[in-house]
Amino acid sequence: MNYCDILHSEFEKETDRASVILTGSIADELLRTLLSARLIPVTSSSDELFDGANAALGTFSSRIEMSYRIGLISVKFARDLHLIRKIRNEFAHNIHGCSFEDARVKSRVTELSNSHGIINRSPHFYQDQITTREQFLVAASWMIFHLNQVITEVHSLSPVPEEFGYQFVHDPPSIED
Repeated sequence: MNYCDILHSEFEKETDRASVILTGSIADELLRTLLSARLIPVTSSSDELFDGANAALGTFSSRIEMSYRIGLISVKFARDLHLIRKIRNEFAHNIHGCSFEDARVKSRVTELSNSHGIINRSPHFYQDQITTREQFLVAASWMIFHLNQVITEVHSLSPVPEEFGYQFVHDPPSIED
């Protein structure tokens, strides 16, 4: 599934609120996929680390932190994902009046754009002043592209062999012995 294509096709059709929530959902799902790809696979259909009300990796924030702490993303990338999460929360929790022109949202998007610098490094591509909404899309697009790439390159951990104490456990003797 190409999340960049989904982001671009859906982003254009949606309101500011829906486009930001969609972006957050895509990034959140990609982090879950990334972490699942790194961790030892589970044999059941549900994963207690990710599923359920009290799942340790059940939130966008915890997935960002764990991805950073186990070396899947850099500290700057984690910080920028937290900016996307905060922008998403702003849109999701404010009932009235959220838009890319809101001062808090605009400030966070500017911080996000300055952090990666793609727009500043590509003046030939971004010749005209682009809107805050477009700045957010540029940042989210390359971040989603990068997460997709990391997922294809990550190797899962292998289960550890049984510890010394378990290696000499024998089945109990049968009655016939």
